[in-house]
Amino acid sequence: MPQYFISRSLILLMGLAILAFGVVLSIRSQLGTSPVSSTPFAYSYIVPLSVGTLTVIFHIFMIFLQFMVLKNQFHWTRCLQILAGMTMGIFIDVILMLTVNWQAQHYFTQFLFCLLSCIFTAVGVCLILKANLVNLAIEGFYQAISVRFKISFSRCKTFGDIILVLFACLSALIFTQHIIGVREGTIITALLVGTMIKWVMPYFSFLDRLQKSA
Repeated sequence: MPQYFISRSLILLMGLAILAFGVVLSIRSQLGTSPVSSTPFAYSYIVPLSVGTLTVIFHIFMIFLQFMVLKNQFHWTRCLQILAGMTMGIFIDVILMLTVNWQAQHYFTQFLFCLLSCIFTAVGVCLILKANLVNLAIEGFYQAISVRFKISFSRCKTFGDIILVLFACLSALIFTQHIIGVREGTIITALLVGTMIKWVMPYFSFLDRLQKSA
């Protein structure tokens, strides 16, 4: 097996683990999860499944949507996103179990958890991008929409994240009569993570040599 593939796989696993920790921190903050995690988290209160399991199901559904959008342009390699989704789901459930006693009692602590969540999420995304092996399914779906309908990726992501948050809110209201997992932290995450990725990415430029060796 090529050495660069092993190195990239390790970077991808590290990125998924750090990203999962960021998701868990947003949950522990009690100020709202990220837009992408809002639907799996909301449905964990609706159906008897864990956040990690619902994250895997969410990834599979996003791959199905990619197939529906791209049709003949859909390439089988996109199915590898399932592996990333499964790994992400396992990491989320394990970290949730390990942090079960983490309680943010005061708003300052909750806000600190939220900010740390943004940082870990940004770092995780940077590592996944640097690994350059497979995208997360939601990003793959936005990319598919961008390719199919000639819309910029950033616009697809912006509107897609808004739809995910609205869907999570509506689902929670219908089934529990309460909004779950969507608060000011959701907005903070949506606004900060993209900027943080731009700040953090240059610090991982030393990983670019892995792409050149591919």
